[in-house]
Amino acid sequence: MRIELCGPLGIGKTTLAQKLSELTGWGLVREPVETNPFLRAFYKAPARYAFEKNLFFLLDYLHEIKSRTTGDFIFDHSAVVHRSYAALNNLLSHEKAVFPALDKAIEALGPPDLLINLVCPPEIILERIAKRGRDFESGVDIGYVAALNKEVQNQVQCVEHYIRVVHVDAALYNFEKRPEDIEKVLAIIVNNLRAPSIEEKAPLRKIA
Repeated sequence: MRIELCGPLGIGKTTLAQKLSELTGWGLVREPVETNPFLRAFYKAPARYAFEKNLFFLLDYLHEIKSRTTGDFIFDHSAVVHRSYAALNNLLSHEKAVFPALDKAIEALGPPDLLINLVCPPEIILERIAKRGRDFESGVDIGYVAALNKEVQNQVQCVEHYIRVVHVDAALYNFEKRPEDIEKVLAIIVNNLRAPSIEEKAPLRKIA
């Protein structure tokens, strides 16, 4: 079983995934934020390093899925997240051509059993970004968060007809300080995993 989370930066994906892993024993697969060699450079010069930053995350995501053929896992990221960033990053035409091949490789591995879509107003997300205190995120503003929020939802709509998606209002929960909130989300997950499967399959939307 593979469960994935999506939502903008700072919304609580990693905290929720970690707490669910601790509660259930599911293997935790974290987005390699600290080891992406292009991430800090991207925040300083987005146009220059967007391609490398996005490609690193997508290749790592692909590798993590391929290397986990048995067991139950929860990812604190997803193809939806990575493709949302890529769609906003004004990639050059020759750079965009790389992503359709990655889409096909990811699609061939099959969709997650469940995609948890965390939603939250941009203002609250920005507060959470400031609270966690990553220095390279200090320049993130409300405009970028709002645009990313919107793009994530666009990408979710593109896959919702063939991936089972559960929408969770992250503004209502405190994943870090209230254990009961983790149990509530777990109950939502279990109920959705028991629901009838989605039969229709379709390719991921290509990055425009």
